[in-house]
Amino acid sequence: MSNYSGTAFEAVDGEILRRVSGICRHLTTGGLFSETTPVPIASVEQFIDDSYYFVLGELAKNGYNPTQTNVNVKAILAQIQSADAACSVEYSMPVTDEGEPNDRYKAIAARRDRLINDYVRTDVLFQFGGTRDRGLAQYLEGTGRSISTKQSTYENTDVVPARFPRGFGQRPDVPNRSGNNTPGGGADPSL
Repeated sequence: MSNYSGTAFEAVDGEILRRVSGICRHLTTGGLFSETTPVPIASVEQFIDDSYYFVLGELAKNGYNPTQTNVNVKAILAQIQSADAACSVEYSMPVTDEGEPNDRYKAIAARRDRLINDYVRTDVLFQFGGTRDRGLAQYLEGTGRSISTKQSTYENTDVVPARFPRGFGQRPDVPNRSGNNTPGGGADPSL
């Protein structure tokens, strides 16, 4: 297994491997992966490494610092890493000739996704003591146009008018909606 230089989510060395062995016990010999088990130990360790970087990506995508130090946060991240590695182990052992994922894979993947949605994509990790590099809204921007921009667009003669202008077919007794530039609420008869 890779040496993560103190940034791993394990509280104790080998914890993730023990969790994966527990989840995928039916693929172990006596509860341990080895070179003779259906999924060799080298493959399992590679899946654990891949899962570590998967969790780092989820943290970065959601604004969290990749080096978390809080014990509770690391425990949650260890669960996610274990579930993702167990998904890879289960996926490597197809149960049909077509190689379709088995029900165990689907259940473990659903748990992994639920943990990510409930903890990482919300502010729960932050509430538990997780550190953020940036806020969730740092790169968001408003996508609407202001009324003055709408007005200048209506007045711009270079803009090709819509085939059905805003308000087309609207009942005259219904008030105008925002952005409708025609009096009376109906379509502009000049278009």
